[in-house]
Amino acid sequence: MANKKFGDTLRELRNSKGYTQQQVANILGLKNKSTLGSWEVGKSEPDGYTFLKLLKLYEVEDVYDAFGEVSPKQPTTNTSEIIEKYNLLNDGYKSLVENQINQLLELQEKNTTE
Repeated sequence: MANKKFGDTLRELRNSKGYTQQQVANILGLKNKSTLGSWEVGKSEPDGYTFLKLLKLYEVEDVYDAFGEVSPKQPTTNTSEIIEKYNLLNDGYKSLVENQINQLLELQEKNTTE
Protein backbone atom coordinates (compact mmCIF):
# COMPACT_ATOMS: atom_id res chain seq x y z
CA MET A 1 0.00 0.00 0.00
CA ALA A 2 1.35 3.39 -0.95
CA ASN A 3 1.11 6.58 1.08
CA LYS A 4 -2.22 8.46 0.99
CA LYS A 5 -0.55 11.78 1.85
CA PHE A 6 1.78 11.29 -1.12
CA GLY A 7 -1.20 10.64 -3.39
CA ASP A 8 -3.11 13.64 -2.06
CA THR A 9 -0.11 15.84 -2.79
CA LEU A 10 0.18 14.51 -6.35
CA ARG A 11 -3.50 15.33 -6.92
CA GLU A 12 -3.09 18.83 -5.44
CA LEU A 13 -0.07 19.49 -7.65
CA ARG A 14 -1.96 18.33 -10.74
CA ASN A 15 -5.00 20.41 -9.89
CA SER A 16 -2.87 23.49 -9.19
CA LYS A 17 -1.58 23.30 -12.76
CA GLY A 18 -5.08 22.77 -14.17
CA TYR A 19 -4.38 19.35 -15.69
CA THR A 20 -6.91 16.55 -15.91
CA GLN A 21 -5.83 13.01 -15.12
CA GLN A 22 -6.21 12.15 -18.80
CA GLN A 23 -3.93 15.01 -19.86
CA VAL A 24 -1.20 13.94 -17.45
CA ALA A 25 -1.57 10.31 -18.47
CA ASN A 26 -1.15 11.32 -22.12
CA ILE A 27 1.91 13.48 -21.38
CA LEU A 28 3.54 10.66 -19.40
CA GLY A 29 2.63 8.06 -22.00
CA LEU A 30 0.53 6.01 -19.59
CA LYS A 31 -1.89 3.50 -21.11
CA ASN A 32 -4.79 5.00 -19.18
CA LYS A 33 -5.60 7.54 -16.51
CA SER A 34 -6.43 4.86 -13.92
CA THR A 35 -2.71 4.43 -13.24
CA LEU A 36 -2.47 8.09 -12.27
CA GLY A 37 -5.71 7.73 -10.31
CA SER A 38 -4.25 4.85 -8.28
CA TRP A 39 -1.24 7.03 -7.41
CA GLU A 40 -3.50 9.89 -6.33
CA VAL A 41 -5.60 7.74 -3.98
CA GLY A 42 -2.56 6.10 -2.45
CA LYS A 43 -3.01 2.59 -3.88
CA SER A 44 0.34 2.65 -5.64
CA GLU A 45 3.20 4.99 -6.47
CA PRO A 46 5.04 5.89 -9.66
CA ASP A 47 8.54 4.60 -10.25
CA GLY A 48 11.38 7.03 -9.59
CA TYR A 49 11.82 8.14 -13.20
CA THR A 50 8.09 8.81 -13.63
CA PHE A 51 8.03 10.67 -10.33
CA LEU A 52 10.79 12.96 -11.61
CA LYS A 53 8.80 13.54 -14.80
CA LEU A 54 5.76 14.48 -12.69
CA LEU A 55 7.83 16.93 -10.65
CA LYS A 56 9.08 18.56 -13.84
CA LEU A 57 5.58 18.67 -15.34
CA TYR A 58 4.15 20.22 -12.17
CA GLU A 59 7.11 22.62 -11.97
CA VAL A 60 8.07 21.55 -8.46
CA GLU A 61 11.24 23.34 -7.40
CA ASP A 62 11.52 22.03 -3.84
CA VAL A 63 10.28 18.47 -3.50
CA TYR A 64 10.61 18.52 0.30
CA ASP A 65 8.48 21.65 0.58
CA ALA A 66 5.91 20.37 -1.92
CA PHE A 67 5.42 17.16 0.04
CA GLY A 68 5.55 18.78 3.49
CA GLU A 69 8.86 17.30 4.51
CA VAL A 70 11.96 18.81 6.09
CA SER A 71 15.01 18.76 3.86
CA PRO A 72 17.89 16.75 5.31
CA LYS A 73 20.09 19.75 4.46
CA GLN A 74 17.96 22.16 6.49
CA PRO A 75 18.30 22.36 10.24
CA THR A 76 14.98 21.83 12.00
CA THR A 77 15.69 24.74 14.35
CA ASN A 78 17.46 27.89 13.30
CA THR A 79 19.99 29.75 15.41
CA SER A 80 17.76 32.73 16.14
CA GLU A 81 15.11 30.42 17.61
CA ILE A 82 17.70 28.84 19.89
CA ILE A 83 18.95 32.25 21.03
CA GLU A 84 15.39 33.42 21.72
CA LYS A 85 14.73 30.35 23.85
CA TYR A 86 18.06 30.75 25.65
CA ASN A 87 17.19 34.35 26.49
CA LEU A 88 13.97 33.17 28.16
CA LEU A 89 15.96 31.11 30.68
CA ASN A 90 16.86 32.42 34.10
CA ASP A 91 20.56 32.84 34.98
CA GLY A 92 20.80 29.46 36.69
CA TYR A 93 19.54 27.57 33.65
CA LYS A 94 21.67 29.71 31.32
CA SER A 95 24.71 28.60 33.30
CA LEU A 96 23.70 24.94 32.90
CA VAL A 97 23.32 25.40 29.14
CA GLU A 98 26.71 27.09 28.88
CA ASN A 99 28.35 24.30 30.88
CA GLN A 100 26.73 21.66 28.68
CA ILE A 101 27.91 23.44 25.52
CA ASN A 102 31.46 23.62 26.88
CA GLN A 103 31.41 19.91 27.74
CA LEU A 104 30.16 19.04 24.26
CA LEU A 105 32.86 21.19 22.65
CA GLU A 106 35.53 19.49 24.74
CA LEU A 107 34.16 16.07 23.80
CA GLN A 108 34.06 17.03 20.13
CA GLU A 109 37.64 18.30 20.28
CA LYS A 110 38.76 15.10 21.96
CA ASN A 111 37.01 12.92 19.35
CA THR A 112 38.44 14.84 16.38
CA THR A 113 42.03 14.59 17.63
CA GLU A 114 41.91 10.84 18.23
